Amino acid sequence: MSISNVFKNIVRSFSHRSGEDAVNEFDQVVMGNSLTKDAWRRLKKNKMAVIGLVVISLYALITIFADFLPFYPSDEIILEHQHLPPTLSHTAGDLMMEKKLKEVYFMAWKDGRLVVTDEESAQIRAWIDANDTNKVWNFSYAEGERQRAAGTFEFNNSERQSLERLQTQIDTDLQVRVEKIWWKDPATGKLHDIQGMSLAEMIGIYADLLKVDDKLIVAQLESEIRAQLINVIKTDSPDLTNEEYEILVDTELDVRSERELTQMEKDNIYGKLKTQSLRYAQNQLKTIVLDPEVVFPLTERFDVSSFLTAEVVASKKHERKYVFGTDHQGRDLLSRIVYGGRVSIAIGLVGTFTSVLIGIIVGALAGYLGGKVDYFLMRFVDIMYGLPYMLLVIIFMAIFGRNTMNLFVALALVSWLTIARMVRGQIMSLKNQEFIEAARSMGASTLRIIFYHLIPNSLSVIIVYSTLRIPAFVMQESFLSFLGLGIQAPASSWGSLLGDAVNGMTLYPWKMIFPAIAMTLFLFMMNFLGDGLRDAFDPQSKNQL
Repeated sequence: MSISNVFKNIVRSFSHRSGEDAVNEFDQVVMGNSLTKDAWRRLKKNKMAVIGLVVISLYALITIFADFLPFYPSDEIILEHQHLPPTLSHTAGDLMMEKKLKEVYFMAWKDGRLVVTDEESAQIRAWIDANDTNKVWNFSYAEGERQRAAGTFEFNNSERQSLERLQTQIDTDLQVRVEKIWWKDPATGKLHDIQGMSLAEMIGIYADLLKVDDKLIVAQLESEIRAQLINVIKTDSPDLTNEEYEILVDTELDVRSERELTQMEKDNIYGKLKTQSLRYAQNQLKTIVLDPEVVFPLTERFDVSSFLTAEVVASKKHERKYVFGTDHQGRDLLSRIVYGGRVSIAIGLVGTFTSVLIGIIVGALAGYLGGKVDYFLMRFVDIMYGLPYMLLVIIFMAIFGRNTMNLFVALALVSWLTIARMVRGQIMSLKNQEFIEAARSMGASTLRIIFYHLIPNSLSVIIVYSTLRIPAFVMQESFLSFLGLGIQAPASSWGSLLGDAVNGMTLYPWKMIFPAIAMTLFLFMMNFLGDGLRDAFDPQSKNQL
């Protein structure tokens, strides 16, 4: 070997030790590689998978940070805003006035005061017979506005007064929300958050506010808690007698822990204090609503009493704009879709995580241990495969109640079967590899081999399967919510929104269209991403891209 080659090797060794890029004997930089890096490189070349990743990331960011974004509260009911259509330019007050004018013009046509041609009258009657209400309203409004602008139609006194009252309501109505309530210590004047107080302290504050004895409040609380539980039981079992309801309530009270009952009573008292504070704030705000110098939305503190202070947020109710319209209770559909997406995506993630975790453990033990362990576990999987999945979920929800936690458990009940078989096959193909033999020879335990060597080398298959399971869980939750067995009001999910929209889909199509688009887009993007990950992690297709 020449002196120059020796010198090059010495320099190369020092360069490698100093953290510079390693080079081969031809002075070419040697780049390290791994399955993950290779998969990411190939995934970036799949345009649909990248688009899916971007859209899903956007969904996740919006749902996670929804509380900090300018959305209206998803559970805030404004009955005057029922079934308002989507708009980008008109306020809720404009739409309310337009809706009222449609009614006025239609009634004027029925009374013969809004004169139209015989052909137009026949067309209106045909629309009425076909139950095509929207066309009737739209024609009446357009024709009434045209004739009023031309001076051929005028409102009568009753109509004029009704429209003026509505305009006054639009200008003055406020939406007031209590954000926080404090109790003022009479000795120090310091404010204490009532939510952090004990039940006895909250009862004392409410009794002082009403100027009644504490015992009356305690008795009222017990009665209201029983009535609340009876209403829940009646929803699940509507055909029982009063005696049976009382027995079930007593059983429910015995089963619930002292902490749960205390929390229910605290929530009840806090709700009453919020109601009292809200009424006081509304009375105070009536005097300043027409003041042009007051800017809404307004955040203000009010002294409800000498010892009670509330912070409220007030906004002009009818100045809202609903981009996606409203539902049958006047709630903002955009907000409900966003918060419903949070629930649906969370169910998809939690259900997938739970099923994958169970499947990995069962499949890994069966695949590595083999023998009788493998036989009995796989026969159990075969038996579970033979049971009707959705029927089991429906029965589980009917027996244990319709709440979010039970929905998580029900969906993950038998959804781990496929991943268990997949992991078992992957473990069986890896357990006789040289690196596993080396781990055994070094004295590694069975659990260490499974969880430190076999499962990490199976992650590519698990990741791909997980991305494909998330949309499946979202669809299953939507199906259950559509049947009324999933998420219950006031919470929402994409499935419950679609279920609520079915009855009025011809009159109010936006209630069906927007949740369907949101869910469909998410499912498509998840499938695109899952397909892209499957291709990226597939070693057999390395040379295809």
